[in-house]
Amino acid sequence: MLTFWKAIARILPGGGAQKRALGRWWLSMSDHEQRRVVMRGVSVAVCAVAVTSVLPMINGAYQGEREEADARLRTTLFAELGDGAEAIRAMPDAPSLIAHPWIVRLEQSLERDSQSALGRYAALDRDRAALSSVVSFDPADLSSAETLAEEHKCLSEAVYYEARSESTSGQLAVAEVITNRVRDHRYPNSICDVVYQGATRTTGCQFTFTCDGSMALRPRGTRWEKAQSVAAQVILDLHERRTAEATHYHATYVDPIWNSGLVRTQRIGAHIFYRFPQGREWSDARARLAARRASEAAARIQTVSADAPAPAPKALQAIEPATTTTSAAAAP
Repeated sequence: MLTFWKAIARILPGGGAQKRALGRWWLSMSDHEQRRVVMRGVSVAVCAVAVTSVLPMINGAYQGEREEADARLRTTLFAELGDGAEAIRAMPDAPSLIAHPWIVRLEQSLERDSQSALGRYAALDRDRAALSSVVSFDPADLSSAETLAEEHKCLSEAVYYEARSESTSGQLAVAEVITNRVRDHRYPNSICDVVYQGATRTTGCQFTFTCDGSMALRPRGTRWEKAQSVAAQVILDLHERRTAEATHYHATYVDPIWNSGLVRTQRIGAHIFYRFPQGREWSDARARLAARRASEAAARIQTVSADAPAPAPKALQAIEPATTTTSAAAAP
């Protein structure tokens, strides 16, 4: 066994330290243990060689059986259909080109009259079949394309006027709120209708830029290009969602009363985002909103009371002493 170890040590890679450590491990075993290790190694090597040799043979046999099965299937289909082309089309792995309308039309022409199939009218017929199979645009798609372009414009304007000075993350969040509203049953079903909801009313617009005169300044420059890019990314749903289904937001420097009736989700950039309550959250939200309204009503009453002028003091009226008159009784 020692001679065997010396032969192995000559061909082993690595430094001397590794070989010495391995040698100590080898010498620490008894002859019986060394023989068992050697036999295990030989068995593993024999198994590896056997697997390497047998696997190609098994694969070849399987491939042959598969080819024979395909040949039997083609023969059976041909016998049933009586047409070689139809038999090929019926195969599970038949190429899609076989079913191309142009190929089918050509076969039909050749079956009818092989001479006329080569004429110009037959060629025109086959060309029409070929063109009809590759047409990818339908006139009905024009309306969808126009709608998509309009929605992209509306979302781009919302991002530009609401968050053009924000980071990309902040702009994506604002755009996401709009698409979240489109999916919510409480809001319109299109981006433009959501963005311009209430824009005709001075106090009812959902997004302030639609009714405060901001749109008098037309979008332009690199910020407009970035807003268009962000809008396209959100419409195509290529962004990572970050607002937790928020449908509302406001700037960090304001505190509107309506946020008390919602659930806060995130703060991104200069905006704080909120969503509608769900389930048991509604009772807490209604309580918060009622308390907020009562508090603000009380504050307004105190403000009005403090600003009201003090009432003028009433003028004191002089009290004159009462005068008495005596009447003389007439003598009889």
